[in-house]
Formats: sequence, C-alpha cells, structure tokens
Amino acid sequence: MGKGTEGLPNMREEFEAEYEGILIPTQVRWLANPHTIRERRENGEIAASSVVFVMMGIMVAQSLVKKAIKAAGVWYRVETYKNNGPDCRCELCCGWGHIENKCGSKPKCGYCSGHHRTSDHECHVVGCTGRQGSLCCHSLETCPQCK
Repeated sequence: MGKGTEGLPNMREEFEAEYEGILIPTQVRWLANPHTIRERRENGEIAASSVVFVMMGIMVAQSLVKKAIKAAGVWYRVETYKNNGPDCRCELCCGWGHIENKCGSKPKCGYCSGHHRTSDHECHVVGCTGRQGSLCCHSLETCPQCK
C-alpha cells in the first residue's frame, strides 16, 4: 500500500488510484488507533480492522457495498456505516440504543410486533396488494416496545 503519515497506509490515495473517477472527499479514518492496530496485527492478536471513508455519490457507494473494494491487490468487504447511539433503532428487534450487530434479541416486527423482521412483514388477507416489508390498510400498527 502507499505510505502516508509515519509509514501508515494512505488508503484514500490508494482507493482513488484504483478506482479512477471516484472521489473520496475526506481522509480515511481508522476505527481505532492505527499504531495500535499495526502492533496487534504484527503480534497476531487481530487479523483485520475497520476503516471509515465517505464516497461521493450514493450509486457508487451502493455498488461497492454489493461487491467489494480492492486495495493493494486485495479485495475487501464493504458495509454501510451505521451510527450507534441512544437514538438508533435496531433493525432486528426494533429496540432503541443499539444496532443489529450488537443485538442479542429475537426478531420483532416494527409494524405488528410479530416475531419476524419488519422487512418480512406481510399481509395475510387474500387479494391484498400490499408489498412485503410495508404496512397495508389491513394491518393494525402495534408498537414493538409497549404493544
């Protein structure tokens, strides 16, 4: 990888060089101290770490999430960044203050409080044209927290 400050990889320059025409407007930000990451990786304590970077253009970002991104000849999985805080709602259990990858609960629908994901919610009325994962006129919306 290209060298940046104090011998650390300059991933922004590398991504922009690998993907001509893609603009990363801010520096790539490690989710932990880069020096600590390097030491832990060299000691065999960790195999990988995470970085955050902003992409210009939603279509570009979505396409990278669907496939991967290449840096230094290696392909890496890409995920959208999800902020975790008191105003975050979990997509799995519909609880507040955490996100799905930190959830230990079972799925709960945000529409009917059923034991399924909100994205799997569907109407059971024959002939209903409502789409899966959306609320239709036949459903009685129920709060998954207090019913």
